[in-house]
Amino acid sequence: MDNSNGISTFLSWFQSSLFPDNGLGLAMSHHASDRQTASNIRFSLVLTAAVCGLIATGCETTGGKLGESVTGATSWVKGMGQDLVSKVSPGTASSEAEKDLTADEKRLREQSKAFQKTVWEGALVGAGAGALWGVIRGDNGSEILKKAAIGGAVGGLAGVYVAQKQKQYSSKEDQLESMTSDVRQSNAETKDLIASVKAVIKEDKRRLADVTKRLKKGQATASEVETVRKRITDNQTVVAQASKGAHEKAGMFDGAAQTYRTQNPSTDTAGLQKEIKTFNKQIETLDGLAKSISVA
Repeated sequence: MDNSNGISTFLSWFQSSLFPDNGLGLAMSHHASDRQTASNIRFSLVLTAAVCGLIATGCETTGGKLGESVTGATSWVKGMGQDLVSKVSPGTASSEAEKDLTADEKRLREQSKAFQKTVWEGALVGAGAGALWGVIRGDNGSEILKKAAIGGAVGGLAGVYVAQKQKQYSSKEDQLESMTSDVRQSNAETKDLIASVKAVIKEDKRRLADVTKRLKKGQATASEVETVRKRITDNQTVVAQASKGAHEKAGMFDGAAQTYRTQNPSTDTAGLQKEIKTFNKQIETLDGLAKSISVA
């Protein structure tokens, strides 16, 4: 069966999504400070859908299967993108609230951004666009496509990540070192985040104890107490979201390591595994801190 129409549709959509002149691209860039995050989000969504479309074009299809795959991927990305607009551009209310944050709270929020899935996806696999475009265009990329498809068994993103490393580095040793370096960087970021979380928890406890004491003396209102509790809850949400993103990132690293070992069974990956183990332990610490935050 001739799938040229389906492939043509996918290619046109891929280009317009990657380099938008209006629509989602502009909507997500209304706030200057969020433009980089918006770019990462759009890019990671496009990459994900690209892999889906690529795998679909590389498989045997009957009837309208290919067209359905492309249409489904396109619709999913558009829907996800629109849903993310409000999250990336929170508006004036959020900006006003941030003015009252302490230095530790601001640092916590800034550091937590590195653990937002859309951000780390863009940072880790964003450079893979050239590799993926080469695959789509047929520029000696069939092997990369096959390896990315293998990664689909343990997570499509892990497959794209490994494929990007293979495109970037010719030797398997350099590919492994680059992946190990990425996990090591994540460990450093997690260590810094944990320090900020501990500092914010200390502030929250002191703030809650103070307002509670003043309430008993008639020097504070119930509304003030509620405001402090809401602030603590907001901080807890930031930590919980960072922890969730870290878990997803660890899952991607695990999948990438599995894919790499499958492709290079004789290569020693002990260094990579050690870094991943450290990362998972730090995430456990982050989980524990999130659970320890209390407004009581």
